[in-house]
Amino acid sequence: MNKQVCVLLAGMLILSGCATQSDSTDTKSSGTSASTSTSTASVPVTIAQYGHVFLYMPLYVAMRKGFFKKNGLDVSLVSTGGDEKTFTAVATGNAQFGVSDPTFVAIAREHGQKGKVVAAVVRGVPFWVVTFNKDIGQITKPEEFNNYRCAAYSAPSTCYAVMKKILADGKAEKASIVQGAFGTLPALMKSKQADMALEIEPTVSIVVGEGGHVVYSPKDLLGDFAFTGLEVSERFAQEHPEQIKSCVTALQEAMTYIHEDFDGAVEVAKEEFPDVKPEVVKDALARLRESGTIPNSPTLPEQAWDNAIALRKDLGDLKSDGKYGDNVDMTFVDAAITANTLPAADKKSHTEASGDQP
Repeated sequence: MNKQVCVLLAGMLILSGCATQSDSTDTKSSGTSASTSTSTASVPVTIAQYGHVFLYMPLYVAMRKGFFKKNGLDVSLVSTGGDEKTFTAVATGNAQFGVSDPTFVAIAREHGQKGKVVAAVVRGVPFWVVTFNKDIGQITKPEEFNNYRCAAYSAPSTCYAVMKKILADGKAEKASIVQGAFGTLPALMKSKQADMALEIEPTVSIVVGEGGHVVYSPKDLLGDFAFTGLEVSERFAQEHPEQIKSCVTALQEAMTYIHEDFDGAVEVAKEEFPDVKPEVVKDALARLRESGTIPNSPTLPEQAWDNAIALRKDLGDLKSDGKYGDNVDMTFVDAAITANTLPAADKKSHTEASGDQP
């Protein structure tokens, strides 16, 4: 297996149903920069994350560039190895914040664990269909998947659900899904067991670097999408609103940094993922930034939430409506806007997304 893929296997996302990781490691916030200000003592907090995931770059930039410290937080990271485990850590008070699939807040609510999504970390659908087959050209509509074997992470993963929806929407009855564990999809294509695969970064850029190419993005089909969120328990939200505001503000500053200082963000990514080739890191980060997967702000619009909830309901993971108002709290992002921590363009987009009048 490609060395880079092996390196990523233990820590990369994968989406419910695919996690096999069981280790749990703490990483102390150690990033420093000119922006760091520690005139007062920082409050120690723990952020539970699914794993060490390239998609979570705003989190790592906030740590390494000192944005958490600047906003009064001394952050430690712990990897749980599962979306449901991440929210359980938050609900039980073992972590103050969680970074994972936000729909698990709604799923946990059905079982009596109450929480809120207070910010978006990853927006949209960060999947691209890639292939090594040079005879396969660009696919512009789902029906063009007919007669192809499409690899995806094993059900009931979000990857599998997205691939299933693509084929269903295109009525591509002659297409098939080849299921595989995370990290194995490039090998399935190389061994001719699959014609193409639905992948995430940096694996997409690894495949492209090895002679493959991107043939399709489901972004337009699925629209805006709540992919990864920052989550807290309802009790923590009531007792520590200032810490939540500080965390959201730090993430906003990290997102702004990624979009305004790409070269600086690439250097952070290289430090965070030293075993991935530098050119792959740069290509992967560029794709995430340009696609909007790494958003300009931590705003989570209701439509993005509804799209993610609809997919979870299709999977059978969620029985209730998973209403936005019950599970999402954007008041902390609103506070960041009031404090002028968001660019003017993002204020406008947030106002439109939340339905408020200017």
